Amino acid sequence: MPAKITTLTKTDLASYIELVRAGFGAELAARGTSIAGVARLARVLLSCRSLPLRTIELLTHRGLFILLAKEGGRAVGMLTVLKKSVPILIGAYVREEYRRSGVALALIDEALSRLKGLGYLRVQGAVFDHTAQLLVERAGFVPYDHIDLYQRSLPLGTGYPADGSVQRARRVDIPRHPYDLGPINALTGVRTRRLVVRSGQREALEAMLIALPHQRVGEVQLRIIPPASEGALHALLGAADGWFTKLGRTMISVSLHDDTQALASILIEEGFVKRHSWVQMAVDL
Repeated sequence: MPAKITTLTKTDLASYIELVRAGFGAELAARGTSIAGVARLARVLLSCRSLPLRTIELLTHRGLFILLAKEGGRAVGMLTVLKKSVPILIGAYVREEYRRSGVALALIDEALSRLKGLGYLRVQGAVFDHTAQLLVERAGFVPYDHIDLYQRSLPLGTGYPADGSVQRARRVDIPRHPYDLGPINALTGVRTRRLVVRSGQREALEAMLIALPHQRVGEVQLRIIPPASEGALHALLGAADGWFTKLGRTMISVSLHDDTQALASILIEEGFVKRHSWVQMAVDL
């Protein structure tokens, strides 16, 4: 019998947290994320028939829903769908004994069907290995970008020369983080900061700093404005170091896309280690 796909509700919360712990417990622990904190947040969002979640979507035009795959009443897989201008599929996990049984593809197909019904034209996702890539390609996804994640502990204690002034910015040409909900961040605990590094009279780098609640890692997303210097990156890292340390973060991560891979050698000099790589995929509905 094929798995039954349902939307996560408050009654499924214990089963969902069990899947989160089984699928992502080690990674969440490495990032200092509290699973108990995740459970508390989920409980709030799903309360009153998901009224908080629906209110956030009404105010920000961003939302989410989580699909559960059940067999015999047991939750055996899950997939999170972040709704925004281009939705993203994240957090996919299927229990090992149910893999190769079509559960993962059923979750993806259900997500795409619902999003198409809502009028979306394109969906994105990310895969961490070749097997997962082959799976989503069966659903029509094709690769469009590659990302490497570099990480190290804070404080940086960098002795490298900085070249440029770092300034706060209201806007940067970097896609918003999936959990950046603007004014609603005050309620969710998400902290963001947009920065521009200027070298002389010109902009050299743009960056988005993100600090998620219940997580000890501060995230950096950046965009090069050629020709950016090594000193501009050192200046940015110094500013990120100060802000994340003030927020109590003990680790920093930097995501490099295809167009920023030239900065990898500088990060390695600064003591960063590549922790993950993944492929960005997309499909037109």
